Amino acid sequence: MVYIFTALYCEAQIFIRQFHLSKNPENTWFQEFHNASSGIRLTVTGVGEIAAAVAVSSICSMYRPTDADLLLNVGICAHTDKTDGVFLCNKLIELATGKTFYPDMLYRHDFCEGAIVTGMLPWNAAEDGYSFSASTPDGILYDMEAAAVYQAGIRFFSPHQMAFLKVVSDNGMTAAFSREQAALLMEQYQDCITDYITRTAAIIQEHRSRKNELQEDEQRLFETFCADLHCSKAMRDSMRQYIRYLALSDVNYIGMIRDMYEKNLLPCKDKKEGKRRFEEFKKRIF
Repeated sequence: MVYIFTALYCEAQIFIRQFHLSKNPENTWFQEFHNASSGIRLTVTGVGEIAAAVAVSSICSMYRPTDADLLLNVGICAHTDKTDGVFLCNKLIELATGKTFYPDMLYRHDFCEGAIVTGMLPWNAAEDGYSFSASTPDGILYDMEAAAVYQAGIRFFSPHQMAFLKVVSDNGMTAAFSREQAALLMEQYQDCITDYITRTAAIIQEHRSRKNELQEDEQRLFETFCADLHCSKAMRDSMRQYIRYLALSDVNYIGMIRDMYEKNLLPCKDKKEGKRRFEEFKKRIF
């Protein structure tokens, strides 16, 4: 299932038409649309961080996403420099707190990448200037939902299961941009956005299938690897995430683990040595 969250209905229209989504009349809190056959569930959250976080938490609590699902936050945004284009956000910054979040960028795509600042209020370039982008000379995106969607979504999805696609609509002059213009702008990029959705969802589903079909000897190797590293629960969970990353990237992690055994780096005698070997393994990855 792909869980799509947009702030406005005008941003959602292209998906409703493309995937033949039907409105869920039982949801009286948000506008929710779905199509079981296409595996799409779309929610119009309303504008702002609080509205977005509440909608994501509510929908995910009701439907309980799995590791085969994808969360996509998509909609229009402002940009300090660019006047058009679609951006896949690789860094999310919450303006009020300064907190920074990084979705895992594991899948191939044709979009520009960029950082986005999420604020509680619409950005007015004439009044607010560009103070929030001082450390980003190439320009930065601005919206009112992305960081909140991430913080709510991370309770239900892993970082590699969340994506944030933003279409540039203005340079801090939101008052001059109508909802009709927003709908037309979304239509302009409809094909590339829907193609990204279908391709990425298929990759995640394929990975889950491969994971379920994991050979017993590979599973035993992973269990032995963690045991010989004296992994704590936190280290074990972290290792599982790294293994998922390597599998999605088609990296031969089995060979990397076996190489450590062949070089007598494993098994470790205690947790202290295990942490050192764990860090060495991460360096091999990156």
